[in-house]
Amino acid sequence: MIRLLTIFGVVEQRQMRLLFDHMSNRSYGQILARLRQEGLAYFSPDGQFLATSRYSLDHGKTQEAIMAFWAFIQMRDHVLDFCASEPPAILSFSSADKDYDLISGSQRNIPSINASRTLVPEASVRLIVVDDMKSLDELIPRDDNDYGVLTGSDGVEQIYKL
Repeated sequence: MIRLLTIFGVVEQRQMRLLFDHMSNRSYGQILARLRQEGLAYFSPDGQFLATSRYSLDHGKTQEAIMAFWAFIQMRDHVLDFCASEPPAILSFSSADKDYDLISGSQRNIPSINASRTLVPEASVRLIVVDDMKSLDELIPRDDNDYGVLTGSDGVEQIYKL
């Protein structure tokens, strides 16, 4: 849990609970209480967000992190291992047959995504997360393995091949 928080910076509490829905409420609550007690997790005043620090909530990329976390939740059953990634990707993960990069498709990130497209191995799948497909109008997709992941307030709505 702390590894995910460190990578994403901030997530909605309901997202983290959904990811760990295999745990009882008691066990989950004990883990969160322990993380908070040890200073490894910070809760927003309204209780909606879970973050590594107060700064993480204020850095201006909260919505991007939340959207990317929805995509991670969608793929969770396929994830064998994951780690923080080099920008523009937020996270890289491996499944049984492919490697994936989870990337925020924000307007400020599109130039970096375009610039790094030739640096990513063709076999790696790039999942570019957006809340509006028009955000990808300026994206230059690779010939294969680029996907737009459309997210809404309650999770992934659609995945499109680019």
